[in-house]
Amino acid sequence: MSVAFFDVDETLITVKSMFTFLRFWLAENGDDGSEYARVADDLKARAEAGAPREEINREYYRTYRGVEYAALVAAGQRWFDEFAAEGAAFYAEAVRALRAHRESGARTVLLSGSFAPAIAPVAAAVGADHIIATEPLVDADGVLTGEVLEPMIGAAKGEAVVEYLREHGISADDTWGYGDHGTDLPFLWLVAHPAYRGADPKLVAAARSGTWRHLSDRLGDANGNEFSDERKVASVW
Repeated sequence: MSVAFFDVDETLITVKSMFTFLRFWLAENGDDGSEYARVADDLKARAEAGAPREEINREYYRTYRGVEYAALVAAGQRWFDEFAAEGAAFYAEAVRALRAHRESGARTVLLSGSFAPAIAPVAAAVGADHIIATEPLVDADGVLTGEVLEPMIGAAKGEAVVEYLREHGISADDTWGYGDHGTDLPFLWLVAHPAYRGADPKLVAAARSGTWRHLSDRLGDANGNEFSDERKVASVW
């Protein structure tokens, strides 16, 4: 048995799902854009001030305190349907890699600091087998407390890969990994066949130390078919 692990945001899909989903969710609930701008600007300021991504991740989920989890799941599907319909949703080569792994009999696992309401529709669209994402805590009524079990970022991704391999009895020699950011290194260093998309300096430097596959930026659909025309990726923090 073999397994391929994929980061999601800006590796498989072209945006940061946490933020595009948040904008969609707030708009559905009457926001004219000002509340989204307030939240996004606050988180961006924290990042620019040097706050760890894990801290920013925790702060993001506090935005949903008091919201029913089931409502977020339903909204996540509506968000994804709208996002995918816009036509610049996927990086074609990354999707083709995932589907090729599945066709060869490998398991495919999505790793993300985002959460299931936004990631599950992506997994269904590309045919991924499993997701490991940040898990918001909910109370007895299924309402989010605003806290999370653990941000699935950085070292947590590496720990999740180790645990998945142990649980399923899979050798590290039979592993692949795909990411786009330096915080993906904790799991990319663990797999036998790492790959990356984009030009993150930490990944570029790591790739020089070995044979890392570099994925193209060509856009496509959920089947990995490239678009023949030029399409722009929306810039959303």
